[in-house]
Amino acid sequence: MKVLLLLALLWLPGAAMADVIFAEGVASSAGRSVTEARRDALEDALWNASAQLGVTVRGQSRIGEAVLVEDDTQLETTARISRYEIVGEWQEGDVYHVRIRVDAAHALCPDEIRMGAVHFPLLRSHQQVTSSLSGIELGVPNEILHRFSLRTDTSPRRAEHRLLLEEPLTTLPNPHAPAIRERVRRLAQEWDVTHLLAGVIIDISYENIGLIRNTYLRRAEVEIYVFDGETGDLLIQRRASREAKGDVLYPIPVTFGSQRFYESEYGAAFRWVLDYLSQEITGLVSCPPVAWPYID
Repeated sequence: MKVLLLLALLWLPGAAMADVIFAEGVASSAGRSVTEARRDALEDALWNASAQLGVTVRGQSRIGEAVLVEDDTQLETTARISRYEIVGEWQEGDVYHVRIRVDAAHALCPDEIRMGAVHFPLLRSHQQVTSSLSGIELGVPNEILHRFSLRTDTSPRRAEHRLLLEEPLTTLPNPHAPAIRERVRRLAQEWDVTHLLAGVIIDISYENIGLIRNTYLRRAEVEIYVFDGETGDLLIQRRASREAKGDVLYPIPVTFGSQRFYESEYGAAFRWVLDYLSQEITGLVSCPPVAWPYID
């Protein structure tokens, strides 16, 4: 049964041409308005186009006395198309047809990116006491959001001091946990965002490595998680770290992200971490400009 379903995918209404996908959807218009039939036909066309980008077959079979008594097989598309163009629609009898064109390179690009964020807790909370850095738990996500907004030309947002990961942390969280997915969906709906950024500040410790006079080495290590706001699914998980030696301690408290902070060797190392992580996020959600090919 599953083999037949997979073979059937090759005959889905539509045709792929280079990076352009054409797909057709149909729906019954009997006893319904044209608007309703058109909506369902478009949904069918989007499913067919999504299937051409990737389909997952899920199912289970149950055997009883050497005979197949149950075969529950489901098809799930692995892509949610957000950009498409309707190239034709018509009605034949009681069947409404919609034909769409999809640029595969842009199919998954959201029309509008709205990235929200929660504060990043410290994995080792005692480091906050000796760090002489203030505002780091909100400062790290805010600095990443700022860089992301510059890279993607989107409206900048500020991180919220809201609970997403279980705190206090004793180990790194499991971003796939059902409880986290549920919180992601709830916060994304509350804030009206398409993506949610979370993370953990793993290490901001320092150590004296000098033999004659005080010379300190300090580490900046952060792990981030970007979630789909609608489903709560984890999209990317990245970690970056950098070490700095020299001007890494502050005699008086310094605000994270301030000019004084970035002028220090430790601030320069942390800048690299933030730049790298924001670039990784940008690569996930950004898309090149749409350029439809000419089709005769």
